[in-house]
Amino acid sequence: MSFQKIGITGRKQNPLATGTAIAAIEILIAKKADFEIDSGFLNVSKAMKAQKALMGRSRLLSKFNSDIVLSFGGDGTLLEVFRELKKKIPVMGINCGSRGYLQAFRHYDAGLAVEAAFAGNFTVEKRARVLARIDGKNAGEALNEVLVVPEKAGRLLRFSLKISNSEREQAGDGLIVATPTGSTGHALSAGGPVVKGNASVFVVVSLNPIDWSHRPLIINDHEKVMAFGFEKTRAEAIIDGQKRIRIKSRIELEKGSEVLFAVPK
Repeated sequence: MSFQKIGITGRKQNPLATGTAIAAIEILIAKKADFEIDSGFLNVSKAMKAQKALMGRSRLLSKFNSDIVLSFGGDGTLLEVFRELKKKIPVMGINCGSRGYLQAFRHYDAGLAVEAAFAGNFTVEKRARVLARIDGKNAGEALNEVLVVPEKAGRLLRFSLKISNSEREQAGDGLIVATPTGSTGHALSAGGPVVKGNASVFVVVSLNPIDWSHRPLIINDHEKVMAFGFEKTRAEAIIDGQKRIRIKSRIELEKGSEVLFAVPK
């Protein structure tokens, strides 16, 4: 079945992303498809000649009402898109960046992505996020990972780690709690495993621990993780590499809301 409306968004500062998106929009116009464009991404009125076909289609990403969204950029762009979207809409990534672990298509296959979106030729995969509470307050959700590190690099971080009813003392460079989606990011670089994106687990990785018996763990995503005892060591949480928050005493991590990945069949 075909979908009623397709959303277009991406990374404004990336010329490859904007150029590829314009080409995709031209395909949608030729198909007489209904679509909307993220006003923070693309000023198509200056880039395209088909002015009448573009009238009334520009709006904020947070106001999107699409059936599927095409994201043009890299993995960081995709994380930002999920953070900005207010509705639970499937997102299909078209890689215009470097690695593109989270992307469904490369930029040179953007035409195939448009065809898949237009024809509904994809499956929807649910991915969990990690919800962080810092000192009792909601600090946001991470689709990739939450890092707990010293505020000053190179300092030894001592704290207690509790997972469900199991508790232990930690000392090292910090801690990573990653989703399956984020298992190919910082957690992998720190020695963690690669996990299938829709698995119902989280990955817990100690960063350069003094006690090397503290190996990476895979836990059920219904388990809660708490790190506490930061009163003597200034620490901060980094959420998806983009948001930094000081931890005064403790951080609690648990399963948050889900996002929808559009995966080609």
